[in-house]
Amino acid sequence: MEFIVNYPGSFGEVLQGRINDKDLLLSCPVNIYTKVRLFECNEADKKFNNKKSADFLHNILKLWGYEEYYKNIDIEINSDIPYGKGLASSTADLCGVYYALLKMFRREFNEQELVEQCIKIEPTDSIIFKEMTLFDYKKGLFKQAIGKYMTYNILAFEGNNIVDTVEFNNKNLPPLSDVEDLFTTLKEAAAESNLKKLAFAATESILRNQKRLKYDFLEEVMSIKDKTSGMGIIGAHSGSVLGIIYEDLESLKFAEKLARGLDLCKIYPVKTLENIDI
Repeated sequence: MEFIVNYPGSFGEVLQGRINDKDLLLSCPVNIYTKVRLFECNEADKKFNNKKSADFLHNILKLWGYEEYYKNIDIEINSDIPYGKGLASSTADLCGVYYALLKMFRREFNEQELVEQCIKIEPTDSIIFKEMTLFDYKKGLFKQAIGKYMTYNILAFEGNNIVDTVEFNNKNLPPLSDVEDLFTTLKEAAAESNLKKLAFAATESILRNQKRLKYDFLEEVMSIKDKTSGMGIIGAHSGSVLGIIYEDLESLKFAEKLARGLDLCKIYPVKTLENIDI
């Protein structure tokens, strides 16, 4: 018996910062996926290739009272999501395992259960939710949904650095900047389906938090945005990707052609998803 789930990553965070003395973030899923295969076997050793997923599997089975099945359930993960770049690769893996387990044991989805179990493993991206949600990614004690996910195009610039989420969040870093005003703008963006406002909030979020994670190629990306009708930038607050937000594909393609001539870093297009379909 086997169960397969494809789960998307995110492209950094639309917003990350401090609101009412809480460290919060909000992300949108993108069309880059991890494929999780959960299956029964006698020698279930592939799962140990991914410690986070193996620990998550064990925790869920123990919670459900099925711990004795752990030794005979294996995990195989094939992911197109770059690891350690800020594209929520680990969150996607854990969500894939969770939904596969729901199918295997014919259980109902429990949002709070998923939140708590993901947080036990590491700080967690908000793509665990079905719509745009401001989320306490460290403790899971706060969440606020603001509306449906919005679709837009992103030209990605992927740096060489790899950032471990757990290690990064345990560092003695400068505090996140206050973004309460940007959250107000983002709520308006969601209510109005206004990409210009979303792009403004995403841009300001990255610029305000450069003191925590500096991007060496930020100026070049901003310059390309200005030359190609980009609406704003978006990036990982604990990773190494920046992106330019575009409403139309033609502008993105023009920007991609221009950017490739500069030899900055790895460049590719992605698109956000309106829904997370399992």
